[in-house]
Amino acid sequence: DTHDWIWIHFPMGRSKPSGRHGHSVVWDERRSRMVLFGGGNGVDILRSGIDNSEVWELSVNGLGQQMTTTCVPWMWSKLHGDTIGDGQESDSSEGEDSTGNSVMDEDDDIHQTIQSNEGNPPPATLSRAESLCLGRCHNGLKIAPDTVLFMFGGRQINTNGVLGYDLQTDTFLKPKALGPLPIPRYTGVASLLDAEGYIFVHGGFNTEELDAVQDVNLLDLAPLLNRDFGGHRLDGNRHSHAVVTGQELENVGARIGGHGGGGNHENNFGEFLMQYFRSSIRGGVLDIEELEQILNDRGTL
Repeated sequence: DTHDWIWIHFPMGRSKPSGRHGHSVVWDERRSRMVLFGGGNGVDILRSGIDNSEVWELSVNGLGQQMTTTCVPWMWSKLHGDTIGDGQESDSSEGEDSTGNSVMDEDDDIHQTIQSNEGNPPPATLSRAESLCLGRCHNGLKIAPDTVLFMFGGRQINTNGVLGYDLQTDTFLKPKALGPLPIPRYTGVASLLDAEGYIFVHGGFNTEELDAVQDVNLLDLAPLLNRDFGGHRLDGNRHSHAVVTGQELENVGARIGGHGGGGNHENNFGEFLMQYFRSSIRGGVLDIEELEQILNDRGTL
């Protein structure tokens, strides 16, 4: 209650989402509900737990009325369970990559744009690569009264993909990101510049490089306007980063004993240590083989 600055606890139904972090939620005013997307569990953000692609709604009864603990309970309902399919990538037509993102040369466009998939049937399931956009620490933004856009996210491997959701039909959308793709990441920040029709993205963490991301990106939500950035300097030497595929997820899962996600916490921690030392140490300051033997002896790797 922002008038009295007192937290109010509301009774909930028996069905509710499991504990999680790194998820997102939007307010769906037209249907008087909160909609929760994805996230993950585990004891920390990087080294443990499993991500999910669930979608839940919280029907908000009595919002705007005088609220007390005797109000009708707010009810959770699961709209989608884990929506990952058989792990196969979506069919793609010529000129598209394995996630449905159109591939363009760097010279074609200097910033990202997005096109809708209007006219295409909504997907019943998501590939493993697409589900990363709902993984922990993704960016979820409501860009229109009935449309939510997700970008980046995922723990063991991050994505630079985009995914949409139609609040009116409760179905997923597959927009096409055009132009050079930014580096995959999670834990970054994003904000919708609604008057201009851009999404501002800054920073994050890349688990492959084990380092913070230091760039700024704009995603153009109205590419057909052919707008320029008058007065704003753009990086003319920018290159497009590779698209994350389901095969990469399978490789990670096989390496640490999972199946594209999950895995044992200690195994994950050992893998993290090895990645860290390999990326941080140069010139033989530490004997990597010796460290691997130590971790193996301890049963950590």
